[in-house]
Order: sequence, then C-alpha cells, then structure tokens
Amino acid sequence: MTIFKKKRLIWILSALMVIVLTAGFVGYRMYNKPHRDVQHIKAIPVAALKLVADYETNEALANNEYLDKVLEITGEIVEISKNQKGETVISLDGTGMGTVRCTLEGVPAHEVKTKTQATVRGICTGYLMDVIVVRGIVQRK
Repeated sequence: MTIFKKKRLIWILSALMVIVLTAGFVGYRMYNKPHRDVQHIKAIPVAALKLVADYETNEALANNEYLDKVLEITGEIVEISKNQKGETVISLDGTGMGTVRCTLEGVPAHEVKTKTQATVRGICTGYLMDVIVVRGIVQRK
C-alpha cells in the first residue's frame, strides 16, 4: 500500500467512526427522552361525544385536530377495566358506535366510578373503533 492509500483509508475510517458515535449518541438521547408532562401542558378542551363524532365523521380531519395532542375530555364514565399491564382503563360515553378509552396513569380504580361525570387529561393516539387516549389523569373538581 502506498502512503496516499493509507492516509485515505485512515480518513475514511475516522469519518465512519465519527458517524457511528454521533448516531449512537443521538439514539441514546432519543431513547431516554422524558415523557411530556400531561398535567402542565395546555390542553384542548373537548366533550367525549364531540370527539367520537368528529372521528366518525372524518378521521383525517380529526387526526389533524387531535392526534398526538393533549386533550381535556369531559364525559360520563360507562366502564372501568384493567389492561394487560394492570393499568386502569376508563371508557367515556361517546356516540352509540364508539367511546373514548382512556388509559390512566397510576390511578387506582376505586377513585373513579361508573355513571359519574369525569374530566380526563391525556394524549390522543388515534381511532380504532374507539378514540384512544394514553397517559390519562383524572382531573379533580
């Protein structure tokens, strides 16, 4: 190998090493990025009935308005259950076809009761027969 080829190889390997280290650092920072604080972010107020109706009418338009945003949803609790992780999931009454399913963060089921009005803050993640909301927090009145 000539000296020119060795220098070129060293530069190429050095550039690759910088790229790999940068990608590793960015990946590490993204993986350990903290969650949004749902309690202190300005939320979009909406009734559960309107939210479900908007998704049933035009899902694309509703996604533009609600998807990945913090919502403050008000409605009547029609069901309380647990998911596979043991988290409390409440359903707020919507239209006859769908509800708003809210996965609550760290709230035991005994603090919420069916057939009562509730206001839940959480992040809307989309529509799958029901509107799905995660990281929900029941607001105190």
